Amino acid sequence: MKGLIILSVLVGFVSFSQAKENTSPDAEAVDSACTADAATAGCGSEKVGTGLLKCMHAYKKAHKDFKFSDGCKSAMQKMRADKKAGK
Repeated sequence: MKGLIILSVLVGFVSFSQAKENTSPDAEAVDSACTADAATAGCGSEKVGTGLLKCMHAYKKAHKDFKFSDGCKSAMQKMRADKKAGK
């Protein structure tokens, strides 16, 4: 049982480390620009790559009056354009 707990902690640590290593400047910009939007949507603990965008879009779909802030929208558009351009 103790070995299983240690294994679970190690797997979680490796996953977290890999997620941190894979953050792009665009992802960091979206995390930063969308902080208030994420808090409003109840997604404040999420980051790009770990469910932030999915969480915020689900909230927007359920709350038709919710609008992304201009800064958040701009950061998401830049990230999408850079991804499409292969950057």
